[in-house]
Amino acid sequence: MHKIRTAVVALLCLLCTVQAMAVEFSIDDLSEPIPITGVWRFHTGDDMTWADPAYKHGRWDNILVPRDWRRQGYKDFTGMAWYRAEFEFDLSAPGLSEDINQLGISLGRVHSAYEIYAGGKMIGNSGALPPNPESHHDRKRIFSIPMSAIDDEGRLTIAVRVWREGVLGPASTSGMYEGEFLVGKVFDLAKEVWFDEVLTLMLVIAYAVIGLYHLYLYWRNPRIYEFLWFGVTTLLVAVYSLEVSQWKYVSGAFEWLPMVAFRKIEYGTIYLLPAVGLQLIWSLLRFEPPRWAQVYQMGFVLLSLVAIAIPGTDIHVHTLFLWQMYLIPGLVGVLLQVIWFAANGHQEARTMTLGWAIFLFAALNDIMVAQGVVQNPRYLTLGFAAVLLTMGLSLANRFTRMYSHLDGEVRERTRELHKTNEKLSEAARLDILTDLLNRRGFQEKVEIEIARVGRTRRPFSILMADVDHFKAFNDQHGHACGDFVLRRTAELLGKQLRDVDTIARWGGEEFVFLLPETTLDGAQILAEKLRNMVERTQFSYDGIILSLTVTLGVAQFQKGMSLEECLARADAALYRGKQAGRNRVVVDEPGEPEAEGREVTGQI
Repeated sequence: MHKIRTAVVALLCLLCTVQAMAVEFSIDDLSEPIPITGVWRFHTGDDMTWADPAYKHGRWDNILVPRDWRRQGYKDFTGMAWYRAEFEFDLSAPGLSEDINQLGISLGRVHSAYEIYAGGKMIGNSGALPPNPESHHDRKRIFSIPMSAIDDEGRLTIAVRVWREGVLGPASTSGMYEGEFLVGKVFDLAKEVWFDEVLTLMLVIAYAVIGLYHLYLYWRNPRIYEFLWFGVTTLLVAVYSLEVSQWKYVSGAFEWLPMVAFRKIEYGTIYLLPAVGLQLIWSLLRFEPPRWAQVYQMGFVLLSLVAIAIPGTDIHVHTLFLWQMYLIPGLVGVLLQVIWFAANGHQEARTMTLGWAIFLFAALNDIMVAQGVVQNPRYLTLGFAAVLLTMGLSLANRFTRMYSHLDGEVRERTRELHKTNEKLSEAARLDILTDLLNRRGFQEKVEIEIARVGRTRRPFSILMADVDHFKAFNDQHGHACGDFVLRRTAELLGKQLRDVDTIARWGGEEFVFLLPETTLDGAQILAEKLRNMVERTQFSYDGIILSLTVTLGVAQFQKGMSLEECLARADAALYRGKQAGRNRVVVDEPGEPEAEGREVTGQI
């Protein structure tokens, strides 16, 4: 029995020795960065001997990195704690000895501040530990590991001395809680870490440019509030994305702006974003929110003001969980509202549905990451990108449709204006009393006919007619009777013409006719027919029977003759008919002086 007891004790001692000599990470290749996530050793308290490579941490607790220590049995612990891990490098591996000369380690996010030791010597820090603490819990750092930190057997001890500030809240984090933890060559680590940061910076610049551009559009047209809210929302996203990136650490801003100011900007921005986002959504949907929704919106504004106004960063820890819980029903409500609008045929809502679904997933994921429930990457920045992209598309689609509608209205108005102009132009060419062409309209017709004669050499003739003794109708029966006579005479004369012929009121009681492709003889026959028809027609006006006659002059357009000359010849023939006693047709003889002409009366 004694021998058995002795053997058991020896076995337990051996197991303890093996445990004390355990190596967390074995490395034989540094051609690319190697994750050092998984099990580390952890101990609360503070003792500088824990940085010594000779110290054996085999009895320390195991803890997962990266993960909040609150989720691993240390829910209420604040103060100082240590992480340790042993690395063993296979120095016989090809090329490893040369790569170790460039060895570095990259730490992700560590709350609240820390110092890192390699081979017992401090190689860097982030923030400051008590007695003058300063929190840099979101800063990613890369540290170079000197060759002296690695012993002859290729073993390296990394110890991280972490301080967690005393303010705890449901949304606070602890220890080495998030991000990429890597070892590798320093240059490779820099590429690995900063590649995403460069993409973030490009996204921030894009957000800023888009936001400023939409504010400029709003400045140009203040009636379009969608531009205002989209611009403000995009700028807030740009500020927040920059605040949660690493660029604030490399910009030199810490030289003139304290860390607390960055925290105020970060939390004030993220707390305010839902209020501005709601306003943008309501503007795009053309939705008038009820009073309770406006009160809910103002809650985000109040939280933002509180986070900015109250000094220090403790207020951020106390309000973050409240903001997260306050945000969730709003996100769900917005998504349901957008889906309802989309189901009812709202074009902008259909585009926004996907973006808000992605954003809701990203927000819930990040809340669970902050609570330590899951160990996923944070997707809120991508969620913002999805929302802004789909809302930008919705905004573009709205104004594309609006401008298309306006363009259609402009085209329709242009057509109507063109028709109106045509009507006005036609009206300018018509005589109001008789609806016949006036002088201007007739001259346009004749000019076209003159051009045709130049091409076809086919003649046309002009008739000029005058109502005999027209003044007597005005004097005996009034001007209304005179207007009646002119209208009825115009109707009577117009009915006797061909479709190609044109009649116009030349002025007063005079009418003029254009007879295309008509010789002087043909025009003479038509003129006599018109004279005879008027003479045989009686008009009834206000119970009074009226009879009237007309005198006509006929002329043919000849080569080398101008329009004015042809009209003058027809008018001269008409004048001679008047002088000869009226109610007759006088034909202008080509080649003869205007004072002469052939009179035809009573012959058809």
